[in-house]
Amino acid sequence: MFSKTAQYTFRILIFMSKDPEELFSATHIHEETEIPYKYLTMLLTKLAKANILKASRGRNGGFLLNKGTDEIFLVDILNAIDENNCSNCALGETECDEAKPCSLHESYTLPKQALEKMLNTTTLDKLDPSLMDSH
Repeated sequence: MFSKTAQYTFRILIFMSKDPEELFSATHIHEETEIPYKYLTMLLTKLAKANILKASRGRNGGFLLNKGTDEIFLVDILNAIDENNCSNCALGETECDEAKPCSLHESYTLPKQALEKMLNTTTLDKLDPSLMDSH
């Protein structure tokens, strides 16, 4: 359901949420999550720009959660990486709305509302860090 980019981002944050007060190097996160390093650093940068993470430079630098895990909503994570496509058309139509609906418009309304509600009400602390062990 979520793109590979979103899945990687969730994996990063789930891993970091295991020890939310810890400062993690990109190398350590890469080793633990097995996300390609260049892709990982791009995602970490986006999360830092969105104030989900704090970034510190230098020899002892790294990344730290900028908020409590109960304050980081899934919608914020998706918005940070430009992956919040929930309000889009199920078929990817650019001109799908009430006035010009696609063939799935009516059927997709309730699932879309449920998905939007889940993303807007679910926080990082609700995601199970033990799921990281099975990536």
